[in-house]
Amino acid sequence: MCSTPRAAARSRGRPPRRSPRRSGVADEVALRIGGRAVPAREGAVYDAVSPATGERIAAIARAAEPDVDAAVAAAEEAFEAHRQESAFTRADWCHRVAAVVEERAPAMARLLALEHGKPVDQAEGEIRLAAEGFRLAAEEGKRLGGETVPVRDGAKLVLTTRKPRGVWAVMTPFNFPVNIPVEYLGPLLACGNAVVWRPAPSMAAVAGALYDCIEAADVPPGLVNLITGPDLGPAQRLVSHPAVNGVGFTGSSKAGAEIARLAAGKAQVMELGGNGPVVVLPDADLDRAAPAIASAAFANAGQSCSAAGRIVAAEPIAAELEERLVEEARREVVGSPFDAATTMGPVHTRGVADTMARHIADGQARGGRTAFGGGPLPDRPTDLYWNPTVLVGLDEDAAVMSEETFGPLAPVLRVGDDTETIIAAANRGRYGLSSAVFGRDLDRTLAVAGRLRAGQVTVNDTSNYWELHLPFGGAPGTASGHGRLGGRHMAEAVTEIQSISVDLTPPWR
Repeated sequence: MCSTPRAAARSRGRPPRRSPRRSGVADEVALRIGGRAVPAREGAVYDAVSPATGERIAAIARAAEPDVDAAVAAAEEAFEAHRQESAFTRADWCHRVAAVVEERAPAMARLLALEHGKPVDQAEGEIRLAAEGFRLAAEEGKRLGGETVPVRDGAKLVLTTRKPRGVWAVMTPFNFPVNIPVEYLGPLLACGNAVVWRPAPSMAAVAGALYDCIEAADVPPGLVNLITGPDLGPAQRLVSHPAVNGVGFTGSSKAGAEIARLAAGKAQVMELGGNGPVVVLPDADLDRAAPAIASAAFANAGQSCSAAGRIVAAEPIAAELEERLVEEARREVVGSPFDAATTMGPVHTRGVADTMARHIADGQARGGRTAFGGGPLPDRPTDLYWNPTVLVGLDEDAAVMSEETFGPLAPVLRVGDDTETIIAAANRGRYGLSSAVFGRDLDRTLAVAGRLRAGQVTVNDTSNYWELHLPFGGAPGTASGHGRLGGRHMAEAVTEIQSISVDLTPPWR
């Protein structure tokens, strides 16, 4: 679920062209500060460009540091005005937002498909999941309670309660640009906080559409504010702002480390990069493993931090697994996001395409070979339409084994079949986000799963398996972040405990 926000890619050498108006597409996207749509203070804009068509689809307000200050001030004011609202009132806000999102899902899906490149049916699925995310947050907010604490002093009653932390800065990536923001916005709103949200610069149009749903649901102005733009200065100002008490970020490990440094002393939820591993034991059921691994490698054009970024396969079954992955790759239909037959659209950015090319070239230079795919498809509207690629014959020093590709690449590393060798290969590297293990011997499979350095491990299914209420985040000591998204875990992260001690000594003593 991770990415580094980048500007939208342009098509090969051609200037972007203005697209015709179509349902769900905004010609301009303004900043949203204190409930008002406003231009950037300096009047600057930048273009949102579709990776699917090369079209310029909207002019996006390009925020500067004074815009950030205004948005934080609006969030502060709204937080103070509404911090005493009940959990049930806040839950009503979230349920109303969910209803609006569902009502607007078809139009938002077309915009999401155009701006991102993912097939429109997958885009609509993401949007409907986002509506579910607001509903989950509403109910988690109502369940968020305190406790009575036993103490030595018999004349004291000690209670704990959870309080909102205040103003949060949230920065989200391009890969799931509706659902990932809701993982933050929903719990923040349901638990009484205010937020300034900076979406991926290349996904600002659909961010504006999501904000419009929040506004249409009559959420009090200023509790959610939207700041757009690709510039580093405003982003740094936002996460380091003295009035911001918490920072949520989903994105690359490199960007996350810098944000964590700038936000030192603030509450933080950092969901950062991943690189597998997916482990295939000698006794794995390949009828189950191959389609699940291919799904993890190629879903959303591989742009997921829980993707099958590296596949560690025991030697006895590696050759057959590689053949089956090639068969799965052949089944992918790469095409326009608006074609009903399409299963995979273009990659979203030039950066992803460049990383794909570099990892493939590096693997080949080290003796690996491309068993399928290996480059962009010809005669497409842009050169971001990449073949799903299976890379085999790799050694453990290949770049793809230590770096996140974030594209439709299934790289296979063959290793010995003893447990210690497999675990050592799987735990090599600096990431520790999502993993999967395939094997029939459940004792051995669970033993391997328990020793993997990963925040979440799936057994005998895709490493992309996830549900909204499950905890999601990186293992400690890795480059995959800290804190947990999901359900009550996020509700707890965006609130803090307050203890109240009551002296019950009778006044007549």
